[in-house]
Amino acid sequence: MNPPCNDTGSLRSIDVSQLDALRAAGEFALFDVREAGQAHRGHLFGASFLPRRQIELRIGELVPDRATPLVVYDDGGADRRAARAADTLRALGYTQVAELAGGTAAWRAAGRPLTEGANVPSKLFGEQVHEHDEVPRVPPQQLLAWQSDGTAPLVCDIRSPEEYARSRIPGARGAFGTELALLAADLQGHAGPVVVHCSGRTRSIIACQTLREFGLTRVYALENGTMGWQLAGFELERGTPAGVMVPSDDSAHSGEARARELGLAAGAASIDADTLRQWLSERAAGHANVYPIDVRQVEAYVAGHVPGSIVVPGGLAIQRTDEFIAVRAARIVFIDEHEARAWLAAYWLRRMGFAQVYVLAGGLAGWAQDGGALESGRGRAPVGGLAAARSKVDYVDAQQLAAELAGADAPLVVNVDTSRNVERARIAGSRWLRYGDLEDLVQQMPDAERRRLVLSCHNGVLSTLAGANLARLGIVGVRVLQGGLVAWQRAGLPVASGWEAAFGAADDLVVQPYDGGRESMARYLAWEQALTAERRRWYGRLPLADRLRRWRWG
Repeated sequence: MNPPCNDTGSLRSIDVSQLDALRAAGEFALFDVREAGQAHRGHLFGASFLPRRQIELRIGELVPDRATPLVVYDDGGADRRAARAADTLRALGYTQVAELAGGTAAWRAAGRPLTEGANVPSKLFGEQVHEHDEVPRVPPQQLLAWQSDGTAPLVCDIRSPEEYARSRIPGARGAFGTELALLAADLQGHAGPVVVHCSGRTRSIIACQTLREFGLTRVYALENGTMGWQLAGFELERGTPAGVMVPSDDSAHSGEARARELGLAAGAASIDADTLRQWLSERAAGHANVYPIDVRQVEAYVAGHVPGSIVVPGGLAIQRTDEFIAVRAARIVFIDEHEARAWLAAYWLRRMGFAQVYVLAGGLAGWAQDGGALESGRGRAPVGGLAAARSKVDYVDAQQLAAELAGADAPLVVNVDTSRNVERARIAGSRWLRYGDLEDLVQQMPDAERRRLVLSCHNGVLSTLAGANLARLGIVGVRVLQGGLVAWQRAGLPVASGWEAAFGAADDLVVQPYDGGRESMARYLAWEQALTAERRRWYGRLPLADRLRRWRWG
């Protein structure tokens, strides 16, 4: 491949055929830099969603190695979003950044399909497991009949603790994601059928097959999860749940042994604390793509975790790989309290085709015994380029802005945050402009209006980055609300809430199907079940592993 280069050797622009060659060559990352709601309507299969507003916040964790080839794309229109995203990445020190020339329009023109939805690689994988392993399922009507006729099914909610607390199938117990590795032996002793459920399909399919791999025979995935339950006309249970299942010691020990057996057989490997320490050092220096993923629940992670690790509870690590693992060829290290849940996550990612999957030997207990320190809190990565951005903008504090807004020549306040945050709280009378559109829209304003601009957001971070972007274009006079809406409210100043029609369509975020009503749920479930048929039209009946490798790249 000989893509166009500038004088530093960094890629500038590649076409569809050159992208094919880059994919075949090895380690790289592909990003859709439009808003997530836009990417959801049609993107290149295998791309990670990285809206421009998230680049500085997330790129350090998504691609630690700054020499990694990166490809960014938009819809190929006139707004230059991909070009600006590429400039941001180069300013952050990434040396091999290219735009896909023509974006999604060029991709379609080359006869390639766009893929709708989010987390598609994982959801496609789930459907393939369902088909390949013949995962048993039970319709909502049958489960209800079992609950009424004395069959005594044990219903396990394998979603997150937060989802379980909000609503669930009546009588369901909490058994979250890879916690099943610890619970399997206890569940095997249940006299009736075991039914696992999530919100839709993927997590329950993986959970059901997990329990089958652990030896359970009477285990079923609830067909279409809580959405299927509601579409069948049944009510979810709300209020106080039946409770979270706690494994016995014997079940936990046998589960860890079985999970390790599965992971090793699938090709995962164990690493010691010294090796992880070395890899994390290389990662911190920007020389290696390593994903240290803590698969415990968030509460346990916050209490203490390996410095530099991120928290993705096991079930979500399987369901949402593209959100957290942007470089498919990178090293992935799963970390648990001991090892059971880490080995189970490793097993599934190996089945998904990830090449370098590891488990920290002994988990956190082994890390501590080897002298490894722990840190508490959420472990948020620093925002890339924030210090430089702060040096380029002028700030106004909350009290001063409030006084100016009460005057005759009031500033024009523009909120550049997500639609969700704008709907929750904003300065009354402010406008909403999406972060990724800001430069184009501000350049179209009269100069007098630009000079009245004050940018705001939730905490002042996005607005600072946005202000620096405008300053780099030579747009002067724009100010930023210091500390954002957090500082505004701390000063006792009022905020407005709700969505205004004047803001336009709130298409920057992906609305979950279960939040969109019955039609949305039915459409989503039909889309998910059609994934295998859609991909088969392109690639035919290849062996499962080959299909997954090829489908990753569309």
